[in-house]
Amino acid sequence: MDASFSAKDQGDRVDAGGCQNGIPVPGGVYLCQVSETISCGACCGLYNVADASRPALEAMLSRRTERFSRLPRQMDAILSFGERTAAAEGHPRPYPDFHHCPYLGLIGEKGTRVGCLLHPLADGNHGVDFRGLSYYGGMACRIYFCPATHRLPGRYKAVLRRVFDNWYDYGLVVTERHLVAALMAEVERRLGRPLDPEGLSRRPMHTAALATLLTIKQDWPFRDPIQGHLCHDLFQDDGSGRAPAGSGPRDFYTVVFQELESVLDNDERVAAARAMVDRRIAATVSTLAA
Repeated sequence: MDASFSAKDQGDRVDAGGCQNGIPVPGGVYLCQVSETISCGACCGLYNVADASRPALEAMLSRRTERFSRLPRQMDAILSFGERTAAAEGHPRPYPDFHHCPYLGLIGEKGTRVGCLLHPLADGNHGVDFRGLSYYGGMACRIYFCPATHRLPGRYKAVLRRVFDNWYDYGLVVTERHLVAALMAEVERRLGRPLDPEGLSRRPMHTAALATLLTIKQDWPFRDPIQGHLCHDLFQDDGSGRAPAGSGPRDFYTVVFQELESVLDNDERVAAARAMVDRRIAATVSTLAA
């Protein structure tokens, strides 16, 4: 989908001047709502739940959406919904200080992507913006852009918009700006040229190869079994138990291992982790070069 995508129930759009609803989008590439199936709720704490698997999140969001659809659009009813939802679903949180919004649900004509149930264009809201009742407030919801939007190169953001076919995989990686930058830069280095976002739409095999590479987070076998989690607190962009801010330059493997919250406590595990990363990079480069 191109950058002008909008839907009747969640109409955030980026215009030709690179503004979302009149607010400049850093780099002019919008990452929040991309298509009927691609969107991100990570900054609202979507993955900050005990079970962040896709089936569990889909079930949770479906229940919320159905319950909210029957709710009177009155302040007391909406606040009560949020309180009851948080109480029923709120424990434990992998990151207790990172808010999880109870007003995340499934949006779109067929409920095929994640989004805000309080949005003025969401079904049943009749143009009324209820986001002021959320934890962050309506202004934050309108103007906040994650570190990936601010700091990733435009071509990397454009690639992210094209390679995934569902909100779950997209949202897990789109905010991982250090990991995304490291992987894509290494692919470009080995390929000998920059990635071409426009060309991906004509080459499904290229798209699939990059998607497989970028979902490394989901099946990484070296993740810390105690501290590691699919979620991360993106408001602590350079912390949260990963590489501390100001730690100096890191090589490619160090970035990847730290961003994947790895436990590599002997030479054999380090070698196995490097080999796994190399295999996935090599497979991606081989496909893109074909």
